[in-house]
Amino acid sequence: MTAPLANPASPQSAPSGTPARSRWAVLVLAVAAALAIWAVLIQGLGGWLQPLQERLGDSVWRAGASLSATPTADERRVVVVDVDERSLAVLGPWPWPRAAQAQLLDAIAAAGARQQVLDVVFADPRPDDAALAAAVQRHKPVLAQVFALPGAQGAQPRSGQLAGALDWSTCPAPFADASGFIANTPAIAQHGNLPSGHTGHISPRVAADGVVRHQPAVVCVAGRSYPALSLAALMAATGDANWQLQRGSWWESPWLLTSASGALAPVPLDAAGDMRIGWRLHPHRFVSVSAVDVLAGRVPGDVLRGAWVLVGSSAFGLNDTIATPFGGGSSGLQAHVQLMVGLLDGTAPFTPRAAPWLQGAAAALALALLLAAGGRGRRPVLGLPLAALGCAAAMAGAHALLLWQINWWVGWLAPALLVLLAGVALGVAEHALSRRERDRLFQHLSSYLPAPVAASLALQPPSSAIRASTRQVSVLFADIRNFSAYCEARPPEEAAAVLHAFFSAAARVVQQHGGVVESFHGDAVVAVWNASDDEKSPHISGAGAPSALKAAIELLANMHAVLPQQVPAGLEPLALGLGLETGPAMAGSFGLASRRTHMVMGRTVTIASRLVGMTADLAHPILVGEGMAAQLGGAGLQSMGTFLLDGLRTPHHVYAVPLVAAHAASAGVPPDPDLPSLRTPVPQDQLAPVAGA
Repeated sequence: MTAPLANPASPQSAPSGTPARSRWAVLVLAVAAALAIWAVLIQGLGGWLQPLQERLGDSVWRAGASLSATPTADERRVVVVDVDERSLAVLGPWPWPRAAQAQLLDAIAAAGARQQVLDVVFADPRPDDAALAAAVQRHKPVLAQVFALPGAQGAQPRSGQLAGALDWSTCPAPFADASGFIANTPAIAQHGNLPSGHTGHISPRVAADGVVRHQPAVVCVAGRSYPALSLAALMAATGDANWQLQRGSWWESPWLLTSASGALAPVPLDAAGDMRIGWRLHPHRFVSVSAVDVLAGRVPGDVLRGAWVLVGSSAFGLNDTIATPFGGGSSGLQAHVQLMVGLLDGTAPFTPRAAPWLQGAAAALALALLLAAGGRGRRPVLGLPLAALGCAAAMAGAHALLLWQINWWVGWLAPALLVLLAGVALGVAEHALSRRERDRLFQHLSSYLPAPVAASLALQPPSSAIRASTRQVSVLFADIRNFSAYCEARPPEEAAAVLHAFFSAAARVVQQHGGVVESFHGDAVVAVWNASDDEKSPHISGAGAPSALKAAIELLANMHAVLPQQVPAGLEPLALGLGLETGPAMAGSFGLASRRTHMVMGRTVTIASRLVGMTADLAHPILVGEGMAAQLGGAGLQSMGTFLLDGLRTPHHVYAVPLVAAHAASAGVPPDPDLPSLRTPVPQDQLAPVAGA
């Protein structure tokens, strides 16, 4: 029968999937935290997200327009006749006499223009209105009028006669009512109500940053619906004035304006009934001629022939300046030209109703990729945030590609923000997992190596060089006698349990007394004191000799509860032998970088190991070398004489802990901590001098 062991736990390996499941759980929690933060940001600070999205969209328009701006790609279908600074210098300040404006319309018609569109409102009645009214009746240009959109501050004017209302019985949603308007004088506006004439509004939707990106397709006044100038021009050119409003499908805009004949492409509108301006064409691509050159007949004959001619002004001070993605001081007529070209080409940009689902799908795909990358194993701390940044860039690129290829303004900033937050959260989680894995690996490393050595190696690259130093140390060598024969007679599991209990007790006792277990050799334990070069490790005075001796006595006492008291017949009982010595030793790492070992070596270690072998012969479980005896001053030690130890050439004086202490320890009696000092000192003439002691 064996004595009760220290209840050593049988080794059981954790399920192989446990670390992977734990890692996935941490990563999923990180994504969930990012999603929560994202939701808070969207709800609390969402007001800045859409404006920022629009500003970033301006850069897409600028980049695309610059790449497509080639000398041979001028837009000839819509030509601008500009009342510019030079025209004002020659013909006088604006407004010009109605007769001069009538002459301009006649000159444009004579140049072969297909249609005239006026970005000018003739609001004030004048004595010569009849001349301009006659020109309007002759050439049927599309006239303009201005509305004060909802939200305008102050009292809004209502002057002139509104014209060009759509043939709708009421003003449907989503169009809003204007709070005021400036229309043409009745003498001119009435010609805009002719069956062959049209009038459109030129009221832009100005964003908070001052840039014009939208224009209401229809504005309502007193239940009547008035189209935008670009729509009026399209109706005038095609003769199709019967438009219908309908809901778009998931892959279309929220609202669609469609012609009854179906000859025109549907006009996409957003949820507020606005048209998004597609700034596809760089301003340099538009053909612009000065009004004074048109009046003087200095325009080449083919410039205006067959074109839509937009008459407007870029002159400073005429209050027709807007901010566009191309600059803050652009002429207002640029918005109308872009809208007209977009309607002609069917390239008006819009946000499909499925845009939120597309954004969600893009975010889900990016998050899945990030999780898959994180779940495959350890990554650099910045790896996942950089991957998230790449996903956000891919979303921006996809947004630009969809905008230029199929006119979809899907939006990307909200899902990109979520992915970036997730990337940061996953990076933090990866760092935490890395720290946890590093700590676990260090714990494993320090369980096989002395903790100071493990800490030092963790901070150094692998090396094949000798890394060792010589110090004055105390060595404890403990060995279970007769253990090899015991292993032959008993099952391996039982022998392993005894060895496990012995190693556990030895490590605990040595650590309690400030030592370090250097290694386990078979059924032996090697412990040292004062062998570490770590500045954070406390160095024990006297090379740790008193602590080593106390640890040996306590370990011997603890072994009474560990070693079996009854052994198989024919075997010697198990017993513990301990050898201690103090002196110089070399401690360090040796071997190739691919296979290293750490050890303490030298004469001091050899003496301690030889003393263990003599414990049975001298009938003393604890033997002490002369170096440690000198450090202890001989207190509490019993001289055993001088012996020539195996493998050494010089005789060595051997001392023992008195039999009283040994017997007390073997009987399981807790030793007195001051036991060595209570015994009769060894006479000084029996102590052999030790170099360096």
